[in-house]
Amino acid sequence: MDVTIGLIVNPVAGLGGRMAHKGSDASNIRDLAKRAGIEPLAPERAGQAVRRLLDGLESSPVAVRILAGADEMGADALDVGIPHKIIASGAIHPGASSSEDTKSIARNMAAAGVDLLLFAGGDGTARDILDAIGSSIPVLGIPAGVKIYSGVFGLTPSETGALAAGWLANPNRCSDEREVVDIDEDELRQGLATPSLYGTLRVPSDSRRLQPRKSGSPASDINAARSLGMAFAATMVPDRHYVLGPGSTTMAIGSALDLELTRLGVDVVCNGQLIAEDVDADTLNAMVPAEGATIVVTPLGQQGFVIGRGNQQIDYRVLQRSELKIVATPSKMISLGGRPLWVDSGHPELDATICGYTKVFTGAKAEVIYPISNTADAQVRA
Repeated sequence: MDVTIGLIVNPVAGLGGRMAHKGSDASNIRDLAKRAGIEPLAPERAGQAVRRLLDGLESSPVAVRILAGADEMGADALDVGIPHKIIASGAIHPGASSSEDTKSIARNMAAAGVDLLLFAGGDGTARDILDAIGSSIPVLGIPAGVKIYSGVFGLTPSETGALAAGWLANPNRCSDEREVVDIDEDELRQGLATPSLYGTLRVPSDSRRLQPRKSGSPASDINAARSLGMAFAATMVPDRHYVLGPGSTTMAIGSALDLELTRLGVDVVCNGQLIAEDVDADTLNAMVPAEGATIVVTPLGQQGFVIGRGNQQIDYRVLQRSELKIVATPSKMISLGGRPLWVDSGHPELDATICGYTKVFTGAKAEVIYPISNTADAQVRA
C-alpha cells in the first residue's frame, strides 16, 4: 500500500517561548531570537515526528512518499537519506517565509492528494491550515509552538509520529472534526487569556495520542484556588527560590503572599518577595542557584501539561537541577478524566526522569499521587 504525506514547518514557531514573548507572531521575532542566540526548534521537532512515523511503518507493507515544503518550511527538517519531493509556494525566501507561504503550500499539497498533512507549529499555524484547506483532507499538528490550545495536535512530536504511523497503516482510517482555537497575542502579553474558536480540522482518530483542547477553570474554582494558594504559601521555606509558572492557581499563591504575579509568565519569589517577574529562560537560569530551586507549576486545564506548553522559559537547564512541585485544585484534577499529567520539555531523556508517579498539592494537608508521562504507551490510570 502506497501512502503520501505532506510536511509543512512553521520555522518561527516556538521562538518566542524561551524569550517570554507568550508567542511567536511578532514581525521581528526572528531578529529577536537571533540576538538572543535562540535556534529554531520547529524543524527539529518536525524531524522527530517524521522519524517516529517512518520507524513505525518500517515493518509494515506501507510505502511512504513525502511531499515537503521547500527549505525551512519542511525539507530542512528531514534527515539526509529521507527521500522527498519539494512542494513550494512559489515565493519562499529563506529567513523570510510567511503564513501566506504556509497556506499556499497546504493548498498545493491538498491538490496533490496527500493522505495526511503534517504541520509543525502552534495554534496560529493551525489557523493558517484551516484558512487554506478547511476540512478537505486529514491533517495532524506536530506541537512546536508556545501556546498550543487546539485539539488538533499530537501530545509530543514522537507521539504525533506514532499516531500518524498507526493511522496510515490502518486500511479503515477514521477521522474526527477537532477544534482550532487561538489567543490574540497582544492581549496575551497583557495577561488576558481569551481563546476563540476558529473552526475545525479533520484529524486522525486516536484519543490516546491526541491532546485535548485546553479548557479554562470554572468560576466555582476561585475559592478552591484561593484556599490552595494560602495553604501552599504556608509551606514555603525561607531562603529558597520558588519559580512560579503561569496560571490562575499559581497566581493564587502570589495573592496569598500579597504579590501580583505575571498571569501568563514566569516569576521568581524568595522569602515572600517577588525578586524577578516575567523572566526569560536565560535570566531564570542565571538567577536559580547551583543547588536549584522549587519550580511550581499547574496543569493546563483538561490537557494536563505541566511542562512544555506556555512555560518554555523553564527549560532543561533549570529543570535538571531543581525540584518540581505541581499544584492543582481538585476540580482541575477531575477534569483530566484519569489521563496522566504530561511533560514535553523538548529533551526526552530529561522528561523520562520526571515521568512515573508524582505528588500533586491540592490544598491544606492534601495531596494526590498521580501519574506523569511523556508517552501514551506508558499511560496508567490514577
